Amino acid sequence: MKTTVLKLAATALLGSTAIATTAFAQQSDEQVQSVFERYRPDYQSLGIRTGSFIFSPSIGAEGKFNSNIFAQDNDSVDTTDDFIAVIKPSLSLVSDWNRGFFSLTADADIARYADNSTEDFEDIRLNAQSRIDITRGSNITFNVGYSDLHEDRGAPDSNGQQDRPTTFSIFSADVGYTRDEGLVSFAVTGSYQNFDFDDTGLVGGGIFNNDDRDRDRSEGTVRFGYDLNEDYEAFVKLSVLDVSYDDSREDGGPLRDSDGWSVVGGAAFNLGGKSEGEFYVGYQKRDFDSASLTDSSEAIFGASVLWAATGLTSVKLGVNRDVNETTIGQNASFASGTLDTAFTLRAEHELQRNVLLGADLSYTRQDYIGISREDDVYLVGAEAKYLMNRLFSMKASYNFEKRSTNAAQQDYDRHVFMVGVTAAW
Repeated sequence: MKTTVLKLAATALLGSTAIATTAFAQQSDEQVQSVFERYRPDYQSLGIRTGSFIFSPSIGAEGKFNSNIFAQDNDSVDTTDDFIAVIKPSLSLVSDWNRGFFSLTADADIARYADNSTEDFEDIRLNAQSRIDITRGSNITFNVGYSDLHEDRGAPDSNGQQDRPTTFSIFSADVGYTRDEGLVSFAVTGSYQNFDFDDTGLVGGGIFNNDDRDRDRSEGTVRFGYDLNEDYEAFVKLSVLDVSYDDSREDGGPLRDSDGWSVVGGAAFNLGGKSEGEFYVGYQKRDFDSASLTDSSEAIFGASVLWAATGLTSVKLGVNRDVNETTIGQNASFASGTLDTAFTLRAEHELQRNVLLGADLSYTRQDYIGISREDDVYLVGAEAKYLMNRLFSMKASYNFEKRSTNAAQQDYDRHVFMVGVTAAW
């Protein structure tokens, strides 16, 4: 297996190098930023200095209308709409050091439904990040996070007979080392995630057991890069993965433990401060402990490009193909995962310095490995943001989401309208 991995890595690296060197080149180290990300000193909250840290609190309030809160098949049942009030507090503590970096962040989404209180939720996210600079171009990074979340009713693994959304927690931790000086760069990262899903009541009584979804995910990645010139870097990335379920057979399902590896090669670029991004192609292999689950051997690829089309307009393009976890079954068979291919497009425009417009378009194809289910998910969105001053901003958005699938009565579409205001100090 090691020989195969090395051959694939070498082939991918040589291929990405050939592609990158044929592209047109301009020389610049300027960072490209989207319209919404640009720094606007007249409308940026200053935060509160506490020693060598900046403390930045904010709070937002949103009102939403969702035309299909249960993500039900519009052709089979009368769907349910509702109004939702959401409070969004946020806190951050960020270092202001000459070397290194440390931050603590906490935020929440607290939602209350006007007519369907069973759908109320409180999502909480906590995160700590740190970077230790060792020498010029060399550093160690740490990241620890914890989230208490709810699962959207439209999630494929969500059971349509639950009396309330599934809640779950994620604990994550990763550590990495990077050396980026001279022509050759090197990075190694180790990450760990723990997923813990709560049981949920069923409509009419009973309990839906989600313990078979609890799992640990560990991944190690090594990345090598080579600067072709000031604007292009060719890279190759090798990863190994282990997924271990607490007890995926608790409700008669298969043993879902698996291990795998992947290799990709590609190129990263920055063209004169006008565009930046990367693209890659590669191969992923996943082997499952259960003989009843189909092992996956898939080509994977991805690309992300940020283009500053004009001084007032930016465009983001993205494509990604990868294998993800699922516990979906069909006709006494179980899927070993989903092969997801996603295409995204986002355009942002500065109508005035304090009036920003955005539009989103995405399409995701989900092929369930080992069963015949296929999903197509579409999303169209638009938003506007008005920066009133350093303290206050207002926003409004509209999103249309549609799922088309060959699974019985799993199609749905919904419209979501939102208006909100945020105060930041």
